[in-house]
Amino acid sequence: MPTVQNPRLTGLVCIRCGRRYEIADHSTGCPACLAEGTPANLECAYAPGGPGGVEQPYLRPVTLGEGGTPLLTDVTGAVPGLDVTLKWEGANPTGSHKDRFSAVAVSRAVHAGYQGIAAASSGNAGVSLATYCGRAGLRCEIAVTDDTPGQVVDLMRDLGAEVVSFPHSEQRWEHIAGYRDSTTMLPVTNFVVPPVGSSPFGIEGYKLVAEEILTDRSGAAPEWVVVPASRGDLAWGVYLGFRELLGAGAVPRILLVEPFPRVVSVLAGADPYATFPGTTRAMPSLGGNQLALQAVEAVRRSRGHAEAVDDERVLAETRRLWRAGLPLEPSSAAGLVAVSQALAAGTMTADSDVVVLATAHGLKGM
Repeated sequence: MPTVQNPRLTGLVCIRCGRRYEIADHSTGCPACLAEGTPANLECAYAPGGPGGVEQPYLRPVTLGEGGTPLLTDVTGAVPGLDVTLKWEGANPTGSHKDRFSAVAVSRAVHAGYQGIAAASSGNAGVSLATYCGRAGLRCEIAVTDDTPGQVVDLMRDLGAEVVSFPHSEQRWEHIAGYRDSTTMLPVTNFVVPPVGSSPFGIEGYKLVAEEILTDRSGAAPEWVVVPASRGDLAWGVYLGFRELLGAGAVPRILLVEPFPRVVSVLAGADPYATFPGTTRAMPSLGGNQLALQAVEAVRRSRGHAEAVDDERVLAETRRLWRAGLPLEPSSAAGLVAVSQALAAGTMTADSDVVVLATAHGLKGM
């Protein structure tokens, strides 16, 4: 069944300057901001009059039944001293939140007549995109680094992806940039330096996380939503979903989690387009020494907070959670470490109402 574009989709809008653009694949974000040296992503804009719920750019999308993941409320002990709720994204078809992005990004490629997609990935996104491209009958090319686990690379190839590997992360972006003007292959992940983020069409899929949280809580918004982040695709999508449903002034506060200070530094006064020192071995999906403006804006506009968590504590917490029956990937366990730190610092209290996005199943890392 062919994908159908939402008739209320009117164009794209820059999240920084507000300029409007036609419906097209602006893979480098806002052209005007890029020319000014301040790259920023775009977001989808819709005409009013929708049927209720969050808008999506494509109706009858390519799907494997993603979404509708459980909200786990009985997780006593996940964070000592605070009862939290987990949004279990590991229940998605390929085991991570990336399936929400893939469903919409691949639907965009199908609708616009591309023959395939190209993306850079450290693992979860590549597996997910390969799966959804296979479902849609599209080519899929994934650029990885040489230290990507062999079993992950093999899985991408088994799913039909063409995998190309490079010694350094930046070389992946240079490779994907080669498809910038392609009429056959659509790049759906960032390749701009400083970054802008991934496809704004794909990011729309993350808005459904907010809708599901509200539905499962009978419309009551939590005080905090905790989101592990690299360049902020998920955090921005979740923010957009809550903004659409509740209004900008009622969005839950986003606690953004990172492996070393990036957004933390920007909130303290650093240039958002700077390069930030730091590395991570345990959380490669959250790595990167530059951030996208959307990550900062998700925190600022939600009156939120950012926490940096270190590898050793995250790995220790991952082992503890597994033995407590919560098999999370380290990048997901990082969210619970961040809550513990926020509780200790007084940013949260024992009475805080907190939903943590458990972004990927731990079995994916085996």
